[in-house]
Amino acid sequence: MLQQDQEKAADNSNTPAASKDVDAVSMILKQAGKTADEVAALATLDDADRSAEHQFSGQAPTITSLFGPGVAREFEVGVFSPAPQVAEVMGQSVEFLIRHKEAGTLVDNERMLFSEAVLKGLAEIGFFGLAIPSEYGGSGAKLGDLGPLLRTLTFIHPDLAVLFEVHNFLGPVTPILDFGTEEQRQHYLPRMARGELLGSFALTEPDVGADPSKLRMTARLEGDEYVLNGVKWPITNVIYGGICVLVVKLDGHDLPAGRDSGMVLLEVPPADTEHFQMKRNDLNAFDYLWNARFRLTDYRVGKDCLLGPPGRGLSQAFSSLAKGRGGIGVNSAAKTFKLLAHLIRDPEAKKQADQNVSNPENGAAGWVSFRSTFGQPIGSAPRIQAWIGRATCHGLAARVLGDLCFRLAANGVRDETQGMIAKVYATKCLLQTAVNCYQIQGGRSVHTDERRKYTRASAQGTSSLGYMPEFPIENYIGENMHEFTIATVYEGPNAVLADVGAPNAMTRGIRADYLEPIGVSELEGKFGLWPKMKFGWFIAKTTLGSWLGSGNLRDVANPFPLKLRLARRALKRNRILGRRILWVIARYQKSFMDQKFVLGDEGGVFDQLCHNLASLCFALSLDQSDSEYAKVAEVLDLEASIRMGGNESSPALQRAWAEVGQMIMDPQSSLYRDLLADIEVADIPLDPRWIERYI
Repeated sequence: MLQQDQEKAADNSNTPAASKDVDAVSMILKQAGKTADEVAALATLDDADRSAEHQFSGQAPTITSLFGPGVAREFEVGVFSPAPQVAEVMGQSVEFLIRHKEAGTLVDNERMLFSEAVLKGLAEIGFFGLAIPSEYGGSGAKLGDLGPLLRTLTFIHPDLAVLFEVHNFLGPVTPILDFGTEEQRQHYLPRMARGELLGSFALTEPDVGADPSKLRMTARLEGDEYVLNGVKWPITNVIYGGICVLVVKLDGHDLPAGRDSGMVLLEVPPADTEHFQMKRNDLNAFDYLWNARFRLTDYRVGKDCLLGPPGRGLSQAFSSLAKGRGGIGVNSAAKTFKLLAHLIRDPEAKKQADQNVSNPENGAAGWVSFRSTFGQPIGSAPRIQAWIGRATCHGLAARVLGDLCFRLAANGVRDETQGMIAKVYATKCLLQTAVNCYQIQGGRSVHTDERRKYTRASAQGTSSLGYMPEFPIENYIGENMHEFTIATVYEGPNAVLADVGAPNAMTRGIRADYLEPIGVSELEGKFGLWPKMKFGWFIAKTTLGSWLGSGNLRDVANPFPLKLRLARRALKRNRILGRRILWVIARYQKSFMDQKFVLGDEGGVFDQLCHNLASLCFALSLDQSDSEYAKVAEVLDLEASIRMGGNESSPALQRAWAEVGQMIMDPQSSLYRDLLADIEVADIPLDPRWIERYI
């Protein structure tokens, strides 16, 4: 049955039309002067992208809104409403983790992993089976249910969120559900739900990061087995005794070069052997996860370990990546607010409230009040207020974009452009916020985190460091700069996604419907009048529509005038961006590099689309018109308009950011209470109230 399922899937995914499309792409790229290697790589990735589209249903709302009347309700994130069993498992897991964190037993500092008691307890609660359907022993959570959980996990410990994401979205839960046979699901998923198999996903190799078309690990078919050879590095969450999804080159299926990828399930051995060697990487991020590199040498697995049809490994990988991008958005947003909390919150406030002690400094708060520069608290400087306000606006929009990414994937919609926007926008926000917070905190940012240093030294028996001070200095901001930076690299560096991936996603339909027929005609020595007329008519129709129309605002949840006005403006801007995309293609049709620069990041169309979609989605998330969140929506709308004009800022936008910054620094504001009040922060060394602790 396994073989029949795979052969049927292979028949459905290798249609003549798909082959013709790829051949057209190859011919056009060759005519444009690309080398054979470049043609093979680009055509392979394009083929994988198109194949991944077939794993989903429905139209991508972002693309629809660029070239026609967008439907506003398709950009609503909806309401967080998990099923009762899902909510119960989530609640129990969070309470369990918080208890362990407060007791100091969350992590094992000697092994630099989460403690065995925590992992065992989470398994018993059902944490690892949340996203697994009930028929396989899980709770059946939908992707749209998981955004708030991931934010909570990030606040408890960011590596928990990464562990959960890798286990469920990248591998192997999602690929097995999407591409596995019933036998594979029955064999693996119940064990994963029980926490017996922790999952990982192995795509990258030493010289293969953002170009997975050049994979070197091979799986050679010999009878009823695959013989695996090659290296994967680095792989997050891969552990001895776990399960790993390998994306490999297949040998023995008589597949053409570039279309010979496969996805293989590997049950990782419990220890090294002559055929399997693994070494944990020593990283400055993912401190408490097992991140490793491993080599397979003539390692044999059964033929039934192939996941999905031969030749579709890359497209299946792209499909899983698309579903996981929402997690990057919500995690980055959570870290953004944790950074802000370490600047704004008074670490003594909760202690004093618990002890019913009044504040001895009559309202002195966090770093923004404590640190004085040029005779005034640094938080009173307009530029600092603008930095904090910008981080607040972008963090809130990033959170909504991530949740929308989950909802679309849960509904079977692959909006690849929106997924890239969710990732790029959120991680750029996090990095910018980290750099700004580093400066606001000043020299303390380079101080060692003594609590972390001495806790680990004690657990690992490094007595030469001495003993932890009575009042250790902690340093969340400076100590974790790698954590804030690495987010921009997930699933490919931001620049590659924005300058290569996003333009491809935005223009794939146009290329297939108009440009490839034109290119094929020219290669055949014809003028191609009919395909050129069709493309010209499409440009004219889209241009006219961008001047006359905006979008469909029917069925928007809880509509009120401000919400509808902001949504209408954003949909109108999307139509204008669609027009610009067509004009760029028409002008730079045979100059791929110029086209990518103009369509990509740093002021390009994709950059403008990031800010506009952030404005649209956040406006549609509003539930009332007179709240502080409405002010944030208006600021995001102003920024999107300014970006459309080719500028990054203006005096009006700086003032608006500063107003939001003042709001979130006010403990009485709803922004402060909702976003910062419950986040744990470290003590301030040299705090004038307690200076004797540190001197």
